[in-house]
Amino acid sequence: MLSILFSCRREFERPILENEILTPILTTKLTINEIVPDSLRNTYESGLVSLVYRNSLYSAALSSFQELETREFNQTAKLQSLALSPRSAIRSISLGQVAEAEGGVIGQLIINSNGNTSPIPPLANLSYGPLAVDGSAFFETVTLDSGYMDVTIENQFPSDLSNINFEIRNENDNSLVGSEMFTLVPANDIQTKSIDLAGKTVDGDLLGNILNFNVDGTGGSAVLIDTSDQIIVTITVRDMKVNSATAIFPAQDVISLQDTNAMENVGDLKLTKATAKTGFVTVRVVSTVEDTMFFNYFIPEGKKNGVPFEINQKINPAPPNGSTSKEFNFPVDGYTFDLTGFPIINHYNAFYSELTGRIDSTGRLVNLSLDDSLLVYVKLSQFKPEYVEGYLGSNSISIGPEAVNLDLFKNFKDGTIDFEEVKISIGVSNGNGVPFSVALNSLEAINTTTNEQVDINLTGIDNPLTIQEAVSLFEPWESSWQLDETSGNLNDALNIFPNRLLVALDVTSNPAEDSLNLTQFAVDSNKLEAYADIEVPLSFIADGLRLVDTSSFDPRSIKKPDGILDGVFYLTAENTFPVSASIEMLFIDQNGNILETATFDEQLQVGNRNRASSSTLEWAFSRDQLNRILTSSSIVFSIEANTESLTSYSKIYSDQSINLTLSSRFNYLFDNE
Repeated sequence: MLSILFSCRREFERPILENEILTPILTTKLTINEIVPDSLRNTYESGLVSLVYRNSLYSAALSSFQELETREFNQTAKLQSLALSPRSAIRSISLGQVAEAEGGVIGQLIINSNGNTSPIPPLANLSYGPLAVDGSAFFETVTLDSGYMDVTIENQFPSDLSNINFEIRNENDNSLVGSEMFTLVPANDIQTKSIDLAGKTVDGDLLGNILNFNVDGTGGSAVLIDTSDQIIVTITVRDMKVNSATAIFPAQDVISLQDTNAMENVGDLKLTKATAKTGFVTVRVVSTVEDTMFFNYFIPEGKKNGVPFEINQKINPAPPNGSTSKEFNFPVDGYTFDLTGFPIINHYNAFYSELTGRIDSTGRLVNLSLDDSLLVYVKLSQFKPEYVEGYLGSNSISIGPEAVNLDLFKNFKDGTIDFEEVKISIGVSNGNGVPFSVALNSLEAINTTTNEQVDINLTGIDNPLTIQEAVSLFEPWESSWQLDETSGNLNDALNIFPNRLLVALDVTSNPAEDSLNLTQFAVDSNKLEAYADIEVPLSFIADGLRLVDTSSFDPRSIKKPDGILDGVFYLTAENTFPVSASIEMLFIDQNGNILETATFDEQLQVGNRNRASSSTLEWAFSRDQLNRILTSSSIVFSIEANTESLTSYSKIYSDQSINLTLSSRFNYLFDNE
């Protein structure tokens, strides 16, 4: 308090004076309210004032906010996972064409009966072909791992057909693709046979031949003859899985993956939700496919502002007999991820994602072979959460002994002060929904200038301290434990004017290791904080207590100094505070050297709450002393304070004050101005 009291002063602002005129420089009234800020002051109902000081001992976020990653998953798609669209070709032969090919009496009879009723006699060992099937607009050549060629015969004749022997060949080399036998196709019926194309090579230009077919006739029954009735042959190539091809591939998905991505480096954490502070989804693609590839990566339960995480990218076609690669990095900052693995699993430390790779139909022929491949690697990397939910792990850490600065007594230098009562409590604030155990192993008060130290007695508190979860992110759990003040040890600790506290403690999160509790939560901006609260009611005994404070000084505040011969500074005080004080002002240069010392001739007299004491302190200076003052840059105020009694405690109340007036008398040399 005394250090603050005497540091509340004004810079010297000397007015223009005539010779030997006494002029006030500073007038002020100081109460404890001006001397001690609200944050360091508490006033009891009686008016007694106490100093309250909080000093941090420990502050840290959870280890749950370490950098996390997922395993890298990859998917390889080769050509057998690609498909060609089904293609069809239709060829036909009419009853009239069959009659013309048969010729003779029977052929002419059928032609002449067109539009009339007449029996159709049997016609055996007929053939027809070749039938050109042009598929070159869709592929030049394809070797298939699997696939089928469907041959469909629709019989529009009024007579059954039998013993139909059909074959299809590649036009280029006349190699056989396949053949089928239709034993019977009744009149006005449709039948289909399938040729297995597995392992076969099919050209875009094909030839179909009906090597043999019989028209069974109507058995003497007259039927309506329509020479435009047809035998329709439909050839369809379907379900083609390619081994190698030069073809126009249709738009299709070549990768369709639903995956549960497991987190890595999580220790015993069981995270069910996390919001990313930083992180990337990395997608790396290597392709030998001579077509543009398109990718969609989708995390339905990874959302930002309600919108799921989704990326769409493409990779250009690979050169012939070569490959192309590309890597994409997409930030996930601010995205909240469900880490239960829903909908595949209901667990923790995993998130569900979908990856789709596709090609679009470009209308151009593309060369593909079994050796062509598409490799896709996906990984969530450098993921550092800012918010997490779940079981947040059990971790123990030992702190210290670690020194923390204590500024409460920074201006106390010498002498003794005995406080009537000292209160020290250990407080903890937990801003996250995770329980802790804090074992306070030792707490020492240290004065590094005098090398004194006092081990503070930690009796009176439960050790280790049990720290409960925060109610919410905005409502921390807080509690404090009062140290035993009857031991006298606390007063001893403060009487050495400590400038540091040396603390050693063990901190354990989730000491009960209840890993089934997945309701915990934490945000990286909320911390577990431990602190020491020191409360000192201003009831004390001071004996030769020296306080030191430094203030900057600008010699230019003394106007027309060249004309000053000598002078006197006067400090007048009306004091109701229960202390007396001797005051010195040390003028120092930028290097800390003392240039001049101003010692006032008297002390400030002790006051009391009911009667103010009056004191006038003087310090006379010469021209030489003034010259030294004019070269200084700072003033060190050294105050030696004493209470009136060394056996009974003096108290400071909120209505006590000191009125100070600083004035000066300068003796000027007369000149011609």
